[in-house]
Amino acid sequence: MDPRIRLRHLRFFLAVAHRGSVTRAAEALNTVQPSVSRTIAELEAIIGKPLFSRSRRGLVPTAAGETLLQFVDSGLAQISEGVAQSTGRGAGAVVSVGILPNVASALAPQVVARFKQGDPQTIVRLHTGLATQILAMLRSGEIDFIVGRLMEAERIHGLNFDHLYDERLAVACRADHPLARLDAPTLFDVAGYEVILPLPGTIIRKELNRHLVKIGLTGFRNVLETISFEFARRYAANTEAVIILPYGALKPDIETGMLFELDVAGDQLMGPVGMTHVPDRKLSPPARRLMNLFREISEPLRAS
Repeated sequence: MDPRIRLRHLRFFLAVAHRGSVTRAAEALNTVQPSVSRTIAELEAIIGKPLFSRSRRGLVPTAAGETLLQFVDSGLAQISEGVAQSTGRGAGAVVSVGILPNVASALAPQVVARFKQGDPQTIVRLHTGLATQILAMLRSGEIDFIVGRLMEAERIHGLNFDHLYDERLAVACRADHPLARLDAPTLFDVAGYEVILPLPGTIIRKELNRHLVKIGLTGFRNVLETISFEFARRYAANTEAVIILPYGALKPDIETGMLFELDVAGDQLMGPVGMTHVPDRKLSPPARRLMNLFREISEPLRAS
């Protein structure tokens, strides 16, 4: 490697590549924008080619940048892992997983409980948040893999997705809600009430929006937006609001009768759930065991 290239150059390059913006990269690196711009310019001068081009989506890697990204992504992750293991905090002691909201309350607790029974000494770190944040952590090596709904192809470019099962978006309300008494309610009926939705830009919100366009419904007038499933469930149980969230998040309340599922879309709001990970990145034995447990425990969901 060219001796002029420092670890700082590669870290800054990776931050810009993952976030598509010098400003956002500077925030993530806890530095200032001119420092990031200057470091990227230094790296481009050493390599002799531009590493980024500007598009409507922000800064995107050029062909040279994509090539560098493939190697730096996995290389820095391995360096981080080596440092962690040498200090006794390696992957043999910690498994870090990104959990998207649709599996946080249903599948993940079962899997982690089984894992901890067999491997109580390994620390399991569960990271939740918006898909964009979790993806950046995966690419940088902060987490081992992500479990959740399949994201758009352009967002997971260069990553692998292992399909586990398909899950529908459930539309639910209080058991004594007026809609629960209708024989064949529709989303047009739902539109007459307050509706609790995931935040704009989330995977499930985009899926729902595509379906609304398909059936000719322009949207909902009275909307409450949140990524807190716990708040959404409690709010719907105590008001006349209708909640639209993945079935797994609402299943316990539907089974106990606290919420009533409305059959308004059938199988038209189904989406794949699985594990997203970096191909060829070497995972620790505990991380691989946890991935296998997700496959094993989700098997009945695949068949249902």
